[in-house]
Amino acid sequence: MGMIQLFNGDCLEVMQDMPDNFVDLCISSPPYNLDIKCNTYKDKRIDYIDWQIEIWNTVCQKLKDTGQLFFNIQSIRKNYFMPFEIVSKLDWQVQNIFIWNKSLLIDNYIKGQSFAPKSKKYVANGWEDVFHITKNGKRELNWESSKVPYNPKWAKANKKRFGYTHRPTVNTWFIPYETVNKSTSYKNNIKHPAKFPKQLVKQCINISSIKNGIILDPFLGTGTTGIVAKELGFNFIGIEIDKDYFDLSGHNIQEASKS
Repeated sequence: MGMIQLFNGDCLEVMQDMPDNFVDLCISSPPYNLDIKCNTYKDKRIDYIDWQIEIWNTVCQKLKDTGQLFFNIQSIRKNYFMPFEIVSKLDWQVQNIFIWNKSLLIDNYIKGQSFAPKSKKYVANGWEDVFHITKNGKRELNWESSKVPYNPKWAKANKKRFGYTHRPTVNTWFIPYETVNKSTSYKNNIKHPAKFPKQLVKQCINISSIKNGIILDPFLGTGTTGIVAKELGFNFIGIEIDKDYFDLSGHNIQEASKS
């Protein structure tokens, strides 16, 4: 079972104390600067883009040369190109861009989206970007471990389909989103506005071809990346600035290890 280290503090400050060329994989999703309620964190920064560039460049310093960063973010209507402004100024390269289609799962079947319209002018956004960042943009991936189920009755077995049952993943991932997290058994029903789905974390790990080592999440939130890392036997470092979310993530990781 992997070692878990959790830090309550500003991720830039915490990472400054970490050695360079140390982390194997970073999977994370920052706040999107949408001015939504994130407990004590104020999700409204004038310097958001510069701040994000500094964070992810610092992450790249902490990653090994063979390391990989999977960075999930959503564009905003005030600046649809905001994610690309960030990744275009990173020291490392964008190797892949995955589209997370935030599907709704009912009875184990994907049933499309379920976003209530909040505007008479704009359609709700049912997807988010996941940027795959590597040092030189040439990291080999693992098609076998990241394959997806595929079993139509008429399919013929071939290498591209991994037999009758699976096909290689593409850059659109249909992964069910999770609704606002509520913990009725921990600290007066703490809520987080954007819970990270475990399946998204697992898919990033699967395609990375990294089998062991250290996973970092500088925006720990409710601890989902840490839960998956522990389940798969990785060492994990998580950083969360909000004390309530920090306590909740530690609680969630500890409880998950019991199941």
